[in-house]
Amino acid sequence: MNEALVSHRGPGHLWLASLGQRGMALGLGRIHAMLERLGRPDQRMPCVVVAGSDGKGSTSAMLAALLRDAGLRVGHYTSPHLVETRERVRVGATCVPADLLDAALAQVHAQAEDLEPTPFEALTAAALVVFAQAGIDIAVLEVGLGGRLDAVNATEPIVSVVTHLSHDHMAILGNTLQQIAWEKVAVARDGRTLVAAQAVLVKNALRKHGLTPRLVLLGQDMHEASRGLVANWHQAGVLTGPTLPGPLDVEIALPGVHQLENAALAVLAYQGVAQWFAVAGRALPGVDEVVAALAESDWPCRAEVIATEPTVVLDAAHNPAGIAALAALLAERGRRWQIVLAVRKDRVAADIVRALAPVATGFWLPRMAGETLLDAQELAAVVDAVAPSAQVAVASAQRCLDQARLEAVAGCGVAVTGSQHALGEWLQAGVIISPRLNHRLGLDQTGAKD
Repeated sequence: MNEALVSHRGPGHLWLASLGQRGMALGLGRIHAMLERLGRPDQRMPCVVVAGSDGKGSTSAMLAALLRDAGLRVGHYTSPHLVETRERVRVGATCVPADLLDAALAQVHAQAEDLEPTPFEALTAAALVVFAQAGIDIAVLEVGLGGRLDAVNATEPIVSVVTHLSHDHMAILGNTLQQIAWEKVAVARDGRTLVAAQAVLVKNALRKHGLTPRLVLLGQDMHEASRGLVANWHQAGVLTGPTLPGPLDVEIALPGVHQLENAALAVLAYQGVAQWFAVAGRALPGVDEVVAALAESDWPCRAEVIATEPTVVLDAAHNPAGIAALAALLAERGRRWQIVLAVRKDRVAADIVRALAPVATGFWLPRMAGETLLDAQELAAVVDAVAPSAQVAVASAQRCLDQARLEAVAGCGVAVTGSQHALGEWLQAGVIISPRLNHRLGLDQTGAKD
């Protein structure tokens, strides 16, 4: 049984956990069959599909916030979760109750056990059942891995988004950005809007597929410029483009210049959705009327400041591109950070350490229980080789965090990063607390129910 998938002891979650032994098997045959048996819940609401290597979670969260502010009832499906399975399924701004998700999983189980679905396929089907039963106006669906053969791609999106592409999951998606782009742009649909960040890669991949969406591009249809960090680590900037009524000042709850790109993608996607609704006979507010929602759209454990004096930042970045974005953000505050780091075995640890080394004076490496995570002593050897001038220590998670805080330098602080799985382990153990996550789960800041 996969205990990582058990955050509720109901029959639906227990069945989901039992599927863990099947692992990952990409393909659309099983999910299509499941959805047919369930009465095609995905066809009861329009969908937006968000794919990409970096930023798809942040982009989908910002788009969901814009759509909510426009007065729509929004379903939002993401992965992975940090502590509770229901983090993946939100109606409005909050996660659905565990009992509700469990009932949907039980419904999927009753209809699809003989199809031998993967855990992700079962969760995707259950999320769509929840959304259909909730009567949402639109679903924003984040791809799990790739795009072409991902379960989310069994839907027929009215708008698709491909965020920034980088080298990730290369054993599955291919060794080159061209191969990765070919997998991810398959979420596009002929004649419908595709919003994308990298024109050349995306155009070439679409041509190889023979796909002809209405292509909307950053750098052509919208430009972004940073105005730096403002209070509470919010990112300020300005968006410009021919589809906007004028320069659009934005404040984003997620810090980092890269989040301006994600915000621009979300704004373009919102405009695509608004065009679809207009044809369907429902006018949505102009994007200038809802853009303030970006300042309220957060994302747990993405550059989340959970403490001050010293500053403690949680960031679930886990690949070189994400870590490089975090390092650039930290560098704006200084280059003497204490890094609490855990890395999955399937990642190139040297690349992650190399990206962090210019802003780090110390690496604190917790001993981890998770079998997917690199042994702390092995990681210490990588740090010694890549960043020989940095202080390195191995200890329990709690001691690493405590000592890192003691060693923190004024103006900088502590960054906890490297693995979503590790952050989930520490959150579950109470070593760290994410106020953003607790808010989404309907808990107070200590983790107790409101």
